[in-house]
Amino acid sequence: MKKILLLLSFLSVSSIVIAQEDQEFDDTKQELKLNLAMSVAGVPEITYEYFLEDNSSIGASVAISLESEEDMALRFIFSPYYRLFFGKKKNAGFFIEANTAIATYYDYYSEYYYDDNLMEERHIFYDEKTTNFGLGAAVGFKLLTRNNYIGEIYAGAGRLFGDQKAAEAYPRVGITIGKRF
Repeated sequence: MKKILLLLSFLSVSSIVIAQEDQEFDDTKQELKLNLAMSVAGVPEITYEYFLEDNSSIGASVAISLESEEDMALRFIFSPYYRLFFGKKKNAGFFIEANTAIATYYDYYSEYYYDDNLMEERHIFYDEKTTNFGLGAAVGFKLLTRNNYIGEIYAGAGRLFGDQKAAEAYPRVGITIGKRF
């Protein structure tokens, strides 16, 4: 009986030691990513993310338009966010996101009016640079490889507050690739 108890205790201790050797100490707490979807649209976006816990993180995205002012209204967007993850891996799997944004864009609008003195109709175009603050949300999914490369896909939107005539919302969409370090 003593031999069996000794053998069982030896096996249990050795299995604990082997299990601890198999686990790698993962001290990665940050990621750097490029949003391919926004880059194709002419507004490349770079994101930095920092892990608070195994299931939550904070981060910030910066996107700048490469298109001319006439082609695209959105010029710049800075979007800090908080994410909550529901996956089995550390900060991976399905997530929900709450975000804010500071967006600079050009408002393009026009007015028609009739000039009684000249007896003609006139069309005037306005072009104003506007910066506003917004709040939004997104949902997505993050994949993680063994080498700490990541890929994620997410979609959402936010509402801009302030005096605007054209843009009332901002996009929060992406197909990103990056590296966890």
